[in-house]
Amino acid sequence: MNALTYQCCFCGEGIGDSSEKSNKVDPCSIILIANWTKHESVQAEQQFFAHVNCFKDTLWKNVPVEVGELALELEQK
Repeated sequence: MNALTYQCCFCGEGIGDSSEKSNKVDPCSIILIANWTKHESVQAEQQFFAHVNCFKDTLWKNVPVEVGELALELEQK
């Protein structure tokens, strides 16, 4: 069975255990929904993949991404 591979939409590198940028919560998915305030029939969505740290580093500095909390939540499942 082949392992799935993902490419980070921010840095372009692969996401996986062997990547220096990979975190234990990777790969992460980002879903972009167009026309969010309109009826679902006129919305469209697209899914992207990213390293959580690339996503975090791209956001405005006051938008929190709690990587540690995400990791703890995963460990409890």
